[in-house]
Amino acid sequence: MLYHCIALQLGDFLSKLTRSLNLDIYRALAVLFMVIFHFTYDLNYFGFIELKTTQSPFWIHFRTLIVTMFMSAVGMSFYIVYHESFHLKKYIKRLQLLGLTSLIISIVTYFIFPKSWIYFGVIHMIFLSSIIGPFFAKKPNISGVLGVGIIVLYLLGYRLTPLFELLQAPLYLPKYHTEDLAPMIPWFGVILLGIFAMHYKLIEVIKIKESLFTKRVAFIGKHTLFIYLIHQVILFAILGAIAYLSKL
Repeated sequence: MLYHCIALQLGDFLSKLTRSLNLDIYRALAVLFMVIFHFTYDLNYFGFIELKTTQSPFWIHFRTLIVTMFMSAVGMSFYIVYHESFHLKKYIKRLQLLGLTSLIISIVTYFIFPKSWIYFGVIHMIFLSSIIGPFFAKKPNISGVLGVGIIVLYLLGYRLTPLFELLQAPLYLPKYHTEDLAPMIPWFGVILLGIFAMHYKLIEVIKIKESLFTKRVAFIGKHTLFIYLIHQVILFAILGAIAYLSKL
């Protein structure tokens, strides 16, 4: 119940921050791709199919596309919310909700996947980015340059491996694999590019007309975080129940 309330409040809170039809549809498309990815992962996990989404090149690239869409959308939202003014109460509320949600994700996955629990997944990345990202909202050109620089560092092979090795033992981090990982390099770079893209209205290049269909799609985009948090619980429960019953 607590998990549901946090997710609902955070989803509603974030949905009020942006009113770009294109951005909401962009988010909705990312959600659709995410559900497809996790549904495939769950089918493999419960033995319905044999398809390793963590090893197949196609699914690895597909996940990269999904995370890129989510992170760039976060950057676009930062620009919309913070480029004109900075509201401390909204800023603190966002951090409190994201921080608590990140903690719950880590705790829940620690018990479900003790050897590969999520210690710094997509939501953790969004939480950390929400601390520093808003301060780049009024500096879109600097954001663009830094964003490209961070991604170049990633392509050159730079990683935060020493920090991981330092924290691994005291925090009991998984040694080889985690169910979700979204490190600062390169993903904060993608968020910064999202700020740059929204400033120059790149998301508006394709003109989308408002209609009943686009409004319905946009509704999904306005509640992205809530869907992100709850969809896997539903899929996992349903497929897990089917798998259990099929063995009786």
